[in-house]
Amino acid sequence: MKKTLAMSLVLLLSAGSLSACSKGEAPAAGGAKNAAGDDSKELMNISLMVPQYAEIGPSNDSPLIKKLNEKLNIKLDLQWIPGASYNDKISVLAASNSLPDVYRIATQDYMQWRDKGVFMDVKPFLASYPNLTKELPEAAWKELNGKNAYYGVPYYSIPHLFSMYIRKDWLDKLHLKMPETMDEFYAVAKAFVTQDPDGNGKADTTGFSILINPNGTFGNASSLMGAFGLGNEWALKDGKLVAMQAQSAELKGFVGFLRKAYAEGVLDKNFLVMKPADARNKLWNGQVGIQLVNPNEVLRLDLPNIRKNAPQAELAQLLPPAGPTGIRATQTDGMGQTKVVINKNIDPKKQQRILKMLDYLLSDEGYDLLKEGVEGVDYKKKDDGTFEKLETKETGNLLSINFFRRADKAIQLHKYNDQAYVKQVTQWLDNNDKYDWPNYGLGLAAETDAYKKINLNQLNTKWMSSIARVIANDAPMEEIDNAVNEWLKNGGEKLTAEMNEIYKQRQ
Repeated sequence: MKKTLAMSLVLLLSAGSLSACSKGEAPAAGGAKNAAGDDSKELMNISLMVPQYAEIGPSNDSPLIKKLNEKLNIKLDLQWIPGASYNDKISVLAASNSLPDVYRIATQDYMQWRDKGVFMDVKPFLASYPNLTKELPEAAWKELNGKNAYYGVPYYSIPHLFSMYIRKDWLDKLHLKMPETMDEFYAVAKAFVTQDPDGNGKADTTGFSILINPNGTFGNASSLMGAFGLGNEWALKDGKLVAMQAQSAELKGFVGFLRKAYAEGVLDKNFLVMKPADARNKLWNGQVGIQLVNPNEVLRLDLPNIRKNAPQAELAQLLPPAGPTGIRATQTDGMGQTKVVINKNIDPKKQQRILKMLDYLLSDEGYDLLKEGVEGVDYKKKDDGTFEKLETKETGNLLSINFFRRADKAIQLHKYNDQAYVKQVTQWLDNNDKYDWPNYGLGLAAETDAYKKINLNQLNTKWMSSIARVIANDAPMEEIDNAVNEWLKNGGEKLTAEMNEIYKQRQ
């Protein structure tokens, strides 16, 4: 498939260039000429592809799509593809030279095709579409792009979405205060194991859980890692990038903490084999006292499920505990690692109409439609000025979740939600913003030659195997140095050097 795909992309690019030349148009960015070439008088058929998960999004004859069509003089052909097969679908369409006009694309595919003439460079036209730059931060545009071109529009991701919760009712029962430092965190987590916080007379609770991801990274552990000075994949020391896997001293502090917690039963004994669903089940079943959660789901999903077994349960946000040197960190992700891309090889006028559509969707009017849906269909305004969600077969606001949106932390909060709920979730998200844990090398690895030659997931998985053995007391602490050296020797050192060259050029 990969070879076929590569050949298809070359043919696609060649065909597009020849087509542009035959029309007397520049195959690259035509600047103001192309931007001014579409006066919106011509009806444009636009194919748009989006991943779909559990909920059903608006169909082509839905009120929302009809409103967009009328506003922009377009006819959207909206294609919802099951999320599990979405990336494969894009590969199949690329191989058959039938990519849609505009679609969402994941990081790996974006970086694989970015420089192969598949995506339109939108940067020369942004001055004509002010909402795109007003409502999406510059940092999101720069992610995965060089200085001179933007081959995709950021699909905004909330950088500080996840945070830790703690069972407040367990704290109160054991007469413990909210932990502020890592030492206090450990003491509370241990008490959750040894002092029967749920009062059932059984030793069936654990302090906290983490995950080992299939790609050789830690999950549910960001605040703990950051507290010990570890980088969020890439740290910055003396102006140079350092991989988390090579931070020997910081690793010894963090791994030593986990090693002790594992030995004393404070860390879930099943952490090596736990999946995200397993961790959530333990949360709902009242088996764990501290865990990473999504604030958007705590009150409407996690707490109701916990209360099925423990009606008096209370959850509270646990702010990141301070590490040995005072560092506090919350999980911090990229804002623009996923992109919305426009097919480079379609009519330039259609490209501009798509940009107009994206720009409109970020305007006040367009974003209200995109996020809230259609009044009278998705929600209604009541006599007292508040709003009520209406039952619909299709989820009108799903395009804002799965396709495109503003830099909006409140993307899952709506005018028809209970305002006390909105206030509490907003406070959780605002608290998260105070403890940024930057990834200084975000997106740079994929631009290196080393990344193309080594299997980074395999390298990280081998590294993690050694680290996990140390945590589980199956190897001595000295094994950390061996793991670091092996990671560097087998490709990490070259990757780090090349990333530092790119980082230096971008400053």
